[in-house]
Amino acid sequence: MSRACAALALTLMAGCAAFSLTEADCRGMNWHARGYADGFGGHPPQDLRLDAACSRFGVAVDANRYLAGWRDGHDEWYRIMGSMGLD
Repeated sequence: MSRACAALALTLMAGCAAFSLTEADCRGMNWHARGYADGFGGHPPQDLRLDAACSRFGVAVDANRYLAGWRDGHDEWYRIMGSMGLD
């Protein structure tokens, strides 16, 4: 079961990396919410990838807000996975 979950997670992460952000995405981003979604989704932090994508439009990731959101989401994800014995 854990190999299947790991394979699914890798597939999802690869799929997320395949979609490029638009200028509107970058300018309108709630960095805390994006970090939370990535952390809760079980993804590693994506701040460097997002910064590279958004820098094309002159937009910098608010890394502090993103990482605070990621930690909040990851903590919740980890708590849920742990309660199911999947951590």
